[in-house]
Amino acid sequence: MYDHRFQRTDQWKPIYSWLESIDTDEVIKSKDVVDWLTANPEIRDHLYTRHSRYHLMHYIKKCHVKILKRKEKQGLIVAKLPPSKSDQNADENFPGSPHFTGNNISNMPKDSELYKAKRSEARRKYEILVEFEKQLIPLFGKRDN
Repeated sequence: MYDHRFQRTDQWKPIYSWLESIDTDEVIKSKDVVDWLTANPEIRDHLYTRHSRYHLMHYIKKCHVKILKRKEKQGLIVAKLPPSKSDQNADENFPGSPHFTGNNISNMPKDSELYKAKRSEARRKYEILVEFEKQLIPLFGKRDN
C-alpha cells in the first residue's frame, strides 16, 4: 500500500496518522505542528530525543506534502501545494536576481570588500584542504587521477 522508499518507522506512525486525518488541501503550518506536538508530549519528547526541532518541522511538512500529492493523484482533493524546488530555481535564475551568480566572484569588482572577503575565505579553505591532504597522504597514500 505504501511506497517502500518512504517507510514508516514506529516513531513516525503517530505523525502519519495525524497528518492523514487532517481535512485540508494545504500544507500544514508550523503552528499546527507545534500545537499537535504540545498536545502529545510523549510523542514530542520521543521525537525530540532523536531529531532537532528544525528536522521535525521539515520532515513533517515533507510527509504532509507527500500525503497531499497522493490524495490529489487519487482524485480526492485539489491540493494547494507550494511550488516545487525546480519551479523556485527557475524563478531565481534570471538575470538581475541576487541568486543568479551564487558564489561566483568573477563578476564582482576586484577592489570591492566583498570580493576581497570571498577571495580570502576561499584561500583559507584551500589552505585547510591542502593541510588536511598532507595529513591524510601518509595514512592512505597518494592517488593518481
